[in-house]
Amino acid sequence: MNKKSLTLLAIVFFFLTQISYSQFDEKRTKIEISIKDGNKTIIVPVRSSTVSFSRSANSVKDTENSNDSKNYYLSIDFEKQDINLLRAFAKNKTGIDGELTMIDIYGKAPSRKFEFKGATLDALSDQLNGDYSSSYFSLNCRSLIIDGVTLE
Repeated sequence: MNKKSLTLLAIVFFFLTQISYSQFDEKRTKIEISIKDGNKTIIVPVRSSTVSFSRSANSVKDTENSNDSKNYYLSIDFEKQDINLLRAFAKNKTGIDGELTMIDIYGKAPSRKFEFKGATLDALSDQLNGDYSSSYFSLNCRSLIIDGVTLE
């Protein structure tokens, strides 16, 4: 009877250890956005991000108009709203330069770097309730560099 209890206890222990390890393993990447607002740098943790690039079917080939086009989009999901970041985008109408970085904490996956120029706040969503909060920014950028490759 004692062996059965010890075996059962060992199985439960290993099962719980595996569950806690897999929950810890989910946060193996660190994503941050950093922008320069005047003399200070604002760095905010990011939950997830999406990058999108599109060319309009009716795009104008004129070089004068191509400098003003903004076909680069960043969608960023935050665990909570950062007031300093929101304030920086709200007061700067001409666009902000910055970067979005993703780092594997264990060093097994390569780091990623998304540099953006002339980003303006295109959309904002903020969700609050008793157990959960989330904030979502959609940025419209003038140019985008992904891991050293400039999109044109």
